[in-house]
Amino acid sequence: MAVLAAVALGAQPRIRGAHIGRNSRDFSASRRLDFLGFTRSGKRLRSSSLGFCKPRGVVAAAASPAPEATDSRYSQKLVLVVGATGGVGQLAVASLLEKGVEVRALLRNAEKARSLFGDKLQVVVGDTRNPEDFVPSMFEGVTHVLCCTGTTAFPSKRWAGDNTPEQTDWMGVRNLIAAVPKTIQRFVLVSSVGVTKCDQLPWNIMNLFGVLKYKKMGEDFLRSSGLPYTIIRPGRLTDGPYTSYDLNTLLKATSGTRRDVILGQGDTLVGEASRIMVAEACIQAMDLECTCGQTYELNSVQGDGPGADCNKWAKLFVSAGTSTNQV
Repeated sequence: MAVLAAVALGAQPRIRGAHIGRNSRDFSASRRLDFLGFTRSGKRLRSSSLGFCKPRGVVAAAASPAPEATDSRYSQKLVLVVGATGGVGQLAVASLLEKGVEVRALLRNAEKARSLFGDKLQVVVGDTRNPEDFVPSMFEGVTHVLCCTGTTAFPSKRWAGDNTPEQTDWMGVRNLIAAVPKTIQRFVLVSSVGVTKCDQLPWNIMNLFGVLKYKKMGEDFLRSSGLPYTIIRPGRLTDGPYTSYDLNTLLKATSGTRRDVILGQGDTLVGEASRIMVAEACIQAMDLECTCGQTYELNSVQGDGPGADCNKWAKLFVSAGTSTNQV
């Protein structure tokens, strides 16, 4: 069983029942995670006129405040990012923080998060492959969940510790979905193009060790969960992964001249996808009503693209269509 801990970046994990610093709160009596969280003001966030959940039980901790959001869509959020130090995950976290969004990261390695983001977000240490790592306090105040976990399609060093496609893309995703409360506003899952074509070239080669099959199983479990969801299926990922930079470097990352985006449905796109654009697509899809219950494929092509413009993203998602019979 993984050791459960939750730390505010810049602080050390504590033994259950012990106290760290001021304003700490002990949840051990109810088998919750010992967790130090923070808001920019040190107070509970206000409920949102957009219908976001009101965060509860998050305690102020000594940490650098996130940038002030100028848009209430961002300032009223608390996003749980799962896989926050991966190629897409760390770019999504950087973009969320830049927008002034509160971020809580679920990951296995708190030190790696500290090196990337300093003390600008909340951290929960846990492993999606272990169902017992999910406890109610992990989701307190969470309005949105972004899952961008993954591993390599073929055996590699990343498979160490049973980090295989079956364990990561299926069992880990299943455990997370099963644990998420029904009150969240949106669950966004990063999957892959080709998941419906495992028996066709070139996808059957990519699926030799089951990565596409397991990603599709994760998708289907999410669809049947009753959670409000959006699934993003990128093409072959480019730009990065940015695995050793800090937050300032991540914020300056660009996708070169391939900044434009093509969105499709029906698993018909074949091509590449910038991790930067994938991360931004996930963030933008969280607030659009038209993306709820939808699955999109994403490719990056030459051009300026939507950047972080919410209106341009909305037009892209609308133009992609809203199929009710997706695979």
